[in-house]
Amino acid sequence: MSQFYYLNDEILGSCHLAVGERNTVLFDPGMAWYGEKTVEKIKEIIGDRPIDAVFLTHSHYDHAGALPVIKKYWPDAMVFGAAYAGRVFSKLSAKRLIRELSASAAQLNGTALPDDYSTRAIQLDQMLIGGETINVGDVCVQSIKTVGHTKDCLSYLIDGHDLLASETIGSINTEDDYMPQFLVSCEEAMKSIDSCRNSGAKKLWLTHHGEVGEATPELWQWFEDGLTAAKSRILEIIRDNETPEEQLKAMEAVFWRPEKKGGWPQKAFDLNAESMLKTIKSENFLSHSKFTK
Repeated sequence: MSQFYYLNDEILGSCHLAVGERNTVLFDPGMAWYGEKTVEKIKEIIGDRPIDAVFLTHSHYDHAGALPVIKKYWPDAMVFGAAYAGRVFSKLSAKRLIRELSASAAQLNGTALPDDYSTRAIQLDQMLIGGETINVGDVCVQSIKTVGHTKDCLSYLIDGHDLLASETIGSINTEDDYMPQFLVSCEEAMKSIDSCRNSGAKKLWLTHHGEVGEATPELWQWFEDGLTAAKSRILEIIRDNETPEEQLKAMEAVFWRPEKKGGWPQKAFDLNAESMLKTIKSENFLSHSKFTK
């Protein structure tokens, strides 16, 4: 069984590494501004061995932005991700946004993008839909469709033991509280928690967090309860604040942590918050799920 590592704890990044006896798999290269330091950390672990494959949980800049840096050092690494992510990467507007947000994150952290940084390298070699098993030499990766944060979210079960869950199921903030991350569907996010729960994973890892712990029934219930409570809180924000501007300010007051290590640009948070507000309005008033008033 491969060894699993979280590489970006000091900035709460997204990068994880699976190291087998012969092969190495990288998950989510992370933010562009931190890419060179991530490469250094990888080389400390694997030395001169190559990275054989890269798997993306989704297409956002803080997960895929450093892919050009990784490909500079390991050009033969195969890149896997959701088919929808492949379509996102084919759009010039999406790559412009990745570059813009990557540059903002770099500036926020007192640095700049590498001079040779180019989003042309952000593309997939193989597209997934969820449910595939990919053997990268002696590292086995199973993809799990976990739509909710985005339409292209995948989680990955490595060697039947370690589950790297996408942000769809939620994240854990600096106060160890649940943080909602459903941008496109709260209802699908709940289904995705069930998919992860039923994966057979023994240990759970989260992007922007690292190791969470043993994948117990109590842990999955914590995520389910957190999602339900967050949905109710956002509904309160919508009911108590009349204009979109007021609702966004309320979301910032409740959920944004600007002091978070690694510094996410406020624009990135606001884009996510606006998406969650839109999603809750749509699913609450247009559907008859268990979340309906």
